[in-house]
Amino acid sequence: MMHWPRRHSSGLLLGAGLLVLSGLTLSCSALNPALRYEEAARQLRFSLDRVEPKVELAFPLEHSRLRLRLEVGVDNPTGERMRTRRVTGNLRLRYQGEDLAIGAVGFPEGADISPKGRSLLKVEVTFGYADLKTAWGPLSHAVLRKEPATWNLTGEARFTTLGIEYGVPFRVQKESGK
Repeated sequence: MMHWPRRHSSGLLLGAGLLVLSGLTLSCSALNPALRYEEAARQLRFSLDRVEPKVELAFPLEHSRLRLRLEVGVDNPTGERMRTRRVTGNLRLRYQGEDLAIGAVGFPEGADISPKGRSLLKVEVTFGYADLKTAWGPLSHAVLRKEPATWNLTGEARFTTLGIEYGVPFRVQKESGK
């Protein structure tokens, strides 16, 4: 029986396979530019820049309401221009150790996020006394008496790029009354 010398073809095949796979990985973002935008969106930094609460007292108390102007800053360190599809969040107030739910907040659709710059998302929302019944006492102390409190907004910015939708979660806060 004749034996042929063994060649190390399996090593060559393995090396060639790894080279092809690494080339596919590197060119994946070139083949799918949506991945580049999704990665850029994950680098965005959010901040709660302004909370302007105004309690509008009425008689009877059930007709009272809270009007809020909110501004969320978005820092974009990337060179990609982005446009939000939808930005939503849940607003809470932390007052004297209590964490109180205020309500859901939605920002206008289609906000521009400038490349290598800062953009502001602005919204004005109104909540009625019935929505805030359990939080009304601490809320009125924090707003009317300007006592120390912390506003928290936990949300998500949604984007669609080339038909692919994705979200970027954020959590921001702002101290008030100090």
